[in-house]
Amino acid sequence: MTEEGGGERRWLRPLGLLALGLALAVGQPLVLIAVAFAFLTLAVAEVRIGSIVMGAAAFALAFAGDPSAALWYVERGWAILVAGWFAGVSLTWPERPFASRALGALGGASLWTAAVLASVNGWQTVERLVEARIRASAEATLEFMGTIGSGEGGAGLAEAVSQTVELQSTLFPALLGLGTFACLGVAWWLHVRLSEGSDTGLGAWRSFRFPDPLIWAFIAGLVLVLMAGWGVGWGRLGANLVVFMGALYAFRGVGVLLFLSGGVSVLSGLLVVLGLVLAGPLLFMGAMVVGMGDSWFDLRNRARSGDGPTGA
Repeated sequence: MTEEGGGERRWLRPLGLLALGLALAVGQPLVLIAVAFAFLTLAVAEVRIGSIVMGAAAFALAFAGDPSAALWYVERGWAILVAGWFAGVSLTWPERPFASRALGALGGASLWTAAVLASVNGWQTVERLVEARIRASAEATLEFMGTIGSGEGGAGLAEAVSQTVELQSTLFPALLGLGTFACLGVAWWLHVRLSEGSDTGLGAWRSFRFPDPLIWAFIAGLVLVLMAGWGVGWGRLGANLVVFMGALYAFRGVGVLLFLSGGVSVLSGLLVVLGLVLAGPLLFMGAMVVGMGDSWFDLRNRARSGDGPTGA
């Protein structure tokens, strides 16, 4: 999101990103938000006693608890790495919009993580830890709903949950990337709000965009999937690229539609919710296509200048 934009309910922006981070969480998103906020406050903010105290408190809270589980270290290692990259990028290019800085931090942190895991042959270990957590969460959900062994309906739900666990285990890098992007947005908004007293850290959804050359990441992922499948090896890397970039383009596409329509009314919002229930995947694909079209043709600028059919 850009740092521009208006509106009287800007607090909905970080709230929406927080909900997205929680929904996509593979680990503990609040840890990532706290660590990123601490890094931004201590490294980017002006030297203020209050800022230093709040940043230190957030960092301490992120590392509270029992570090007995191996995934505890993995989660906090990832949080430190991506937060450090984000703070560094923000210091180096403070004029760039949030989305560019967050994606740059994600790219740098992902490359460093891949290099470290390759050097210690640790990918399989991390994968087992994440899959175990996903399965434990799914089993807890089924137990809470009281459907285990409760007849045909319970068996069907258990099968659906099992398939979801398998899909999440395959695509958890993409889900982690999307959740991390959302958490960085929340941390950035908090940083701007508390250090500058401004609620404009995140721009309006209608202005959301990111560097256009990233379309080639989606294309590369699609090529890998077509060549090697999507479940293992390079094909799995391609599938995660497609899911990650596809979600960003769908988000961008919705921004374009909001820009062209002038916003969302109560009636249109209800129609969108109904459409998501009845034809969610179709709407997702449509929004993704619109987002990709904006990457190639800059639909919003064409609409502003009245060039072409979008400006008619």
